[in-house]
Amino acid sequence: MKRTVLAALVLLAAAACTPAGAGGTPANPHAPVVSYFAVQGAPFTAPALVAMSWSVSDPNGLDLTCRIDHDGDGTWDLTIAHCQTPGGRNHAEPVGSRTARFEVTNGVDSPVAATASYTVTAGAAEPYNIVLRPSAPLTAPVQAAFDAAVTRWQSIVTRGVPDLPVTLGAGDCLAGAAAFSGTVDDLMIDVAVHPIDGVGGILGQAGPCVASNGDNLTRTGVMEFDSADVAALLADGTFGDVVLHEMGHVLGIGTLWNYNRSLLTGAGTPGPRYVGPRGMAEWSRLGGALTVPVEDTGGAGTADSHWSEATFGNELMTGYLNAGSNPLSALSIASLGDLGYSVDLTTADAYSLPGASMRSAPTHRVDPGIMLRPTVSGQ
Repeated sequence: MKRTVLAALVLLAAAACTPAGAGGTPANPHAPVVSYFAVQGAPFTAPALVAMSWSVSDPNGLDLTCRIDHDGDGTWDLTIAHCQTPGGRNHAEPVGSRTARFEVTNGVDSPVAATASYTVTAGAAEPYNIVLRPSAPLTAPVQAAFDAAVTRWQSIVTRGVPDLPVTLGAGDCLAGAAAFSGTVDDLMIDVAVHPIDGVGGILGQAGPCVASNGDNLTRTGVMEFDSADVAALLADGTFGDVVLHEMGHVLGIGTLWNYNRSLLTGAGTPGPRYVGPRGMAEWSRLGGALTVPVEDTGGAGTADSHWSEATFGNELMTGYLNAGSNPLSALSIASLGDLGYSVDLTTADAYSLPGASMRSAPTHRVDPGIMLRPTVSGQ
């Protein structure tokens, strides 16, 4: 069905780690060990999604329980039973400097603690705005699906990005799109519903076109949908999922992971992995460990730019559309935080990893994509 646009890949958006302040081997050789407790993802701008990660062990192999006091106010905010390692959690934090506390216990020996300090600075208060430019008038049902996707992503991204002057010639990003010269606040997407390859082939394709060289985030993008498939997608209720998925790619999920940052390792291999700290923290919350599995099948536009279908099943940002619900998880939203957006994890759909016996067969590839290279422009 749909499938994304991939862009240029480059350096890592530095994930600064503040090491644990209380390190070293505990005096009791039988007590748990905190190898590290770190705050990742700096610099933090409010409302900030702060990723806290750790590695713990027990000399006697006892089951461990972890606790986190996110702001160091003396109250434990989160208790994690059967604390896996390495592990992580995200937490939204306001402006201020604080020292997070971490504690691990095996239920027998005295707890072992560590700390990590961080600062959240003030950010702009303006909302995030998405404007669509259809190349031709849209039918009411199609327009409604686009409007719903815009509303959803605008609720997920909580702070606007700096305005950017952009000049586009006619058709620069999308064939048939009008020329544009003006200031983009915050994202403009050229949209077309037109013939692509007939029924059942490519349902949609999307991605960034212009990115700011100040924050490497999308300012203009493209979404195309095959007019031969739209009626069937509307009839079975999945067109809205396709639109929401493609708009996520325009924002940068899968398309900007390695655009002047390094959030993806192993591209082009049988084992690509996502390494952004906020995404890994949500993977840990789901029960995973280490880095996040990324799709390695489906060819260009599907591989290396979606979560692994074999692992995540019907999650919206896998490379395949599933029958029934396709929830947008906190993992996908947290990955936008790794790109540099301010995001609200509470807007995520309920989602848990499907067991192997519970995974439904995907009905279509999501987006066998076009290759768009974000044009660095402006501030």
